[in-house]
Amino acid sequence: MGSLIETRRGASVLWQADHLGATIPDPLHGAIQWRLLFPLIGHWLNLPAFALFGLADVGCVLALAYIVTVLRRAGLGWLETGLAATILGSASWFFASVSWLGYYDSWVVLALLLVTFARSSWPVWLACCWAPWIDERFVIGAPLALWGRYLWQANADGAKQSLAQWRREFSIAAGLVAAFVLVRLGLLSGYSGSKATIAGYLGGLKIGDTPPSRFLFGVWEGWRAGWVFVVGAVLLGWRNRPRAVGLAVGVVVVALVGLGTAQDFSRSMMFIAPAAVLGVVSMAGVAAPWARWTFRAGAVAALLLPAHLVMNDAVNPIFYLYHELASLQNPPAAIMPELFELRAIQAMQGGNFDQAGADLALAIKLARDPTGPHQQRGIMLASQGHWSEAKQDFSAMVEFEPQNPDGWFLRAQAELVLGDAAASRTDMDQATSLGSEEWSRRPDVARFLTRLKASGR
Repeated sequence: MGSLIETRRGASVLWQADHLGATIPDPLHGAIQWRLLFPLIGHWLNLPAFALFGLADVGCVLALAYIVTVLRRAGLGWLETGLAATILGSASWFFASVSWLGYYDSWVVLALLLVTFARSSWPVWLACCWAPWIDERFVIGAPLALWGRYLWQANADGAKQSLAQWRREFSIAAGLVAAFVLVRLGLLSGYSGSKATIAGYLGGLKIGDTPPSRFLFGVWEGWRAGWVFVVGAVLLGWRNRPRAVGLAVGVVVVALVGLGTAQDFSRSMMFIAPAAVLGVVSMAGVAAPWARWTFRAGAVAALLLPAHLVMNDAVNPIFYLYHELASLQNPPAAIMPELFELRAIQAMQGGNFDQAGADLALAIKLARDPTGPHQQRGIMLASQGHWSEAKQDFSAMVEFEPQNPDGWFLRAQAELVLGDAAASRTDMDQATSLGSEEWSRRPDVARFLTRLKASGR
């Protein structure tokens, strides 16, 4: 699992959903310890893995839908809106959310856009409450989003009116973000793993030897053709030089801070999303033919140019849908549940039950039919005397393969040990009704039937 960047974060998120707030075992992803929003939702709702990871895809749909809503409200036609959404959606935030498991960049982008373009104040404040618990680095992009909100309101409502409203919204939003920082870096600091502290996180970054070309490539891949809108937002706003300078400085600062606080450079550009959408509106208002053709050329470039997710030490290409469908049918070895189950068996033979438990838990999450790893974990737990937990695994066997007599047989043994002879006999009757004559003559089955009869109940 550690060899696949596409799934390694996902493994940590699955573990996190079962161990909320605990230190993440994988040092590469130790920083996500307090990015608890979606693991918490998954834990409370007992979501299966596909649903937990699928929330990132839901965020993509919502973010693009909100971009379309903002552009339509600004008066853009459907053609320009569709072209702009194609360009802005063909960016790193979208690719990371749909290509890598456990990355929820789409929701961070949605939150930043709500801060900038929401019609009323309460979505702004709500976004400042929940978004930092997806990624603390939302704090990096929040000031730029709030400045973009001021520019948006000033353009729509008049500077005097928007300034008073913006000050109120900014004060409350800044207070909410500051409160998060105090909780995250103050109250939770004593419970944070080494990689979830500022010193530990920054100390683990290995970007000092990264060549400048990799930084530049990461910046480009962050928005690709969408950079034309970011530049347009600054240049077309030059009629009001202080505001344009403020936007330009904000974009540069956010980009530099993003690059300096992450090993995945292209993803860090998602914090500039408000400037990109502001640029779309600015360019759509230009009557010159070049503006109209910029939308068309940008959409063509977004669809045809190769895309990548750029990190300090690797560049991952974005493949087409048919490639991913092939991988779904024939998954690479690193995410095959059978291999984790075999590794768990080897760990049990060596007495390493903690490692075996972790491998079996992952195999259960990955397998379409987790009967096998549930059986192995149940037997391991029973051998350690944890019969209540073992019964849960044997019950899962019965649920997934009700025609398999072994599940009923194993659960019957657990129930007898736990003192429920009546339930044990019921399950054993079910097991013998499903098993063949050869199965019923197995020595372990015969011994248990004798033991069950001797229980006298």
